[in-house]
Amino acid sequence: MVEKEFYDRKDELALLKEKYSLLEQTKKGVMLTLYGRRRVGKTELIKQFLHTLKEPKLYFYVGVSQRSIIFNNLSESIKEQTGEIVKIETAEDFLKYIVNKSKEGKFTLVLDEFQRFLDIAPEMISSLQNYWDSILKERQVLILLLGSSIGMIQKIMNSKVGALYGRAQKIKISPFKYSDFRLMFKELPEEEKVLRYGVFGGTPYYLERTKRFKDTYEAINELVLKKNSELSDEPKNFLEYENVKNHVKYNSIIQAISSGKELLKEIQDFTKMSITDLPPYLQKLDKLLDLVGRKDPVLGKERLGRYQTKDNFFKFWYKFILPNQTPLNLGNTKLVSDLIKQDLNSYVGRIFEDIVKELLVLYNTKEIKGLKLNFENIGSWWDRNSNEIDVLAYNLKEKNFLLGEIKWTNKQLDIDVIEELERKSKYLNYGGTYKFLFVSKNGFTEKALKKMHDIGAIHLDLKEMEELFNKVG
Repeated sequence: MVEKEFYDRKDELALLKEKYSLLEQTKKGVMLTLYGRRRVGKTELIKQFLHTLKEPKLYFYVGVSQRSIIFNNLSESIKEQTGEIVKIETAEDFLKYIVNKSKEGKFTLVLDEFQRFLDIAPEMISSLQNYWDSILKERQVLILLLGSSIGMIQKIMNSKVGALYGRAQKIKISPFKYSDFRLMFKELPEEEKVLRYGVFGGTPYYLERTKRFKDTYEAINELVLKKNSELSDEPKNFLEYENVKNHVKYNSIIQAISSGKELLKEIQDFTKMSITDLPPYLQKLDKLLDLVGRKDPVLGKERLGRYQTKDNFFKFWYKFILPNQTPLNLGNTKLVSDLIKQDLNSYVGRIFEDIVKELLVLYNTKEIKGLKLNFENIGSWWDRNSNEIDVLAYNLKEKNFLLGEIKWTNKQLDIDVIEELERKSKYLNYGGTYKFLFVSKNGFTEKALKKMHDIGAIHLDLKEMEELFNKVG
């Protein structure tokens, strides 16, 4: 029985059903690894999938326990879910049981937090490889390996010394995009949706906890600012869960990037780390922990790349919570709350740019207000002279360029913003057709509307964005 309301994941669920159907079509086994950060909703996705199956299945959660307890728990799980009494004392015992089940027809096995076997019973991993290669891949068995510890899963699945290297297709379960996130909060005004997403990001676990709050600031106060509240230490706990050493250095790097120090030199100055020590930490934050990523300016120079925090809630926490631990520990939540209210619009501005890019991607090959979109790439552009263009989408073959300026402020967008974008467009040095897009949370002045009409620019306010998202939702 499904315990929670389930949001989105239509593509992932469809993929699992497609892989399951292959058992019947090919009469061969399928092994998949579903991985992603903790709290991202992997287990709920699998529960939904298992709920659709009529054929025999077994789900087992690998807890943090001693080897003997894990195997005893396996025996209990088999009894609870199938009614069969089987004594499991070794990895061989368990896999022989799976082989016997596979003789009866289609069978699905889920091992949740599979990577823990690496520490508890590493022979389970090598035995699974042997049984898969010799028997199970020729049977109608679907094996789903779930993992939250990204670094460890990659060690098992990606490394050539890993026992399951090349045997399981890897599927990354990511946090919700904004268009997915909106499905959870249909009742909120669009401005409140943007704020909520800007603060708590797209991780289902965090979002579930905010559902009872109509106001984002109230959710921040109750879930983050109060001492020992549900999410007050979540990012710190994440690093501990991933067994990351040198917490201080990782915290310092993420704090630097989240506070706007995005160039390598700026991160170095903030952290006081040497320029040669930084790259390994940044690489682990990107490839293994999925927290930080580097972006280069589209149609720009790669050496101008910037590092950005990938997850909105981590970005929020490292910008507003970590630097203010002293007043929070003293119970002065009002001081920190006031700081957040003062700076939140500025903080959300960059995230709003990404939301606009997401909308444009959803409408690529379609029309927005009469403008047919057909771009091959989208991003932002900047140069070393502090010239920046929030959105640049282009098709070099057709020589079409769409330049956008995005404003998340309490003021209406005025003519000076339009003239400034026209000026910056001349730095691109590409011949072709240039179109302009202006997006403003609070609309446009009369002068701006006239100017945009004169140059054939497209403009969107928040209400129009809401309508566009709803059409593709």
